[in-house]
Amino acid sequence: MKTFSLLLAAAVCLSPSLTSAEGLVPTMERNYEFCQERPPEPEWMRNLHVRESSKRLLIQSIYRLEGYERVSEAGDCECETLYPSWDNAVQRFNDNYLHVEGFELMQTRREFQDQGTAVRISVKALCEAVGNW
Repeated sequence: MKTFSLLLAAAVCLSPSLTSAEGLVPTMERNYEFCQERPPEPEWMRNLHVRESSKRLLIQSIYRLEGYERVSEAGDCECETLYPSWDNAVQRFNDNYLHVEGFELMQTRREFQDQGTAVRISVKALCEAVGNW
């Protein structure tokens, strides 16, 4: 049994697939299945302190809702329509929710997610038809 354990340990240590770190290190590059030219999330949002992460999540929820609303209003699902600039979402957050904290911030995010889900259902077929889903 001791010999088997030693052989097993040696096999694991010497296995090329386990000793190589290639492919195991995550990258910050985003590869999307569609709409490769999406505007990047603002740098300052990616650098928010972990205690402020709920603000980032709220802005992301606002952004998603606004994209879905634009598709619904325009009747088309072009990449520029579904993924606009982040400016409007950030401005909406700054104008209405900048000083909101804690539970109220999470509640607000949930409301935007619920609205986004409702609109998402109506635009999904439109976006699937052009390959942007």
